[in-house]
Amino acid sequence: MKKILIISFTLLLGFMMSCDKMKDPVVDYVNLGKTLPGEWWVTYTVDGVDIYGAGHSVLTTFNTAANTSTEMWITDNGNFWSFQVKANASADNNTFSIVDGTDLMYDDNTTISNGQVFIDAGITKAGNVADSIYMEIEWASDPGTIYVCSGVRRTGFLDDEY
Repeated sequence: MKKILIISFTLLLGFMMSCDKMKDPVVDYVNLGKTLPGEWWVTYTVDGVDIYGAGHSVLTTFNTAANTSTEMWITDNGNFWSFQVKANASADNNTFSIVDGTDLMYDDNTTISNGQVFIDAGITKAGNVADSIYMEIEWASDPGTIYVCSGVRRTGFLDDEY
């Protein structure tokens, strides 16, 4: 019994000492910052109307392989137009745009203007405060039609999912 107590005490002491040495991990963000990259619940409208009845879909913004603060990828993951385009970005201003960018998924030139992420300016489906995103998109295959893409950052909470 004495051996069991000594072994148990030794294990407990070892565990307590190892916990004291643990430190918070250092999280480094990509050079694009922590505001521009993310997953978003967005809608696409033309003149305020969801003309295709697409509803909410996931849009993803992420850094390029060059990991700079001046460019990022934007993709709808095949949910709306099936597009993925590299845009010019400003991590300092949380803005992005591109004129006649090459769409990798549909081989269609894409223009994005007035792209911006607004910190804590959106309200999710469940009423939570989240970042919001806004951009105007025009595709060469549909000239003259300006699609407004807007929405909020995906929180991961089940009540916020569509």
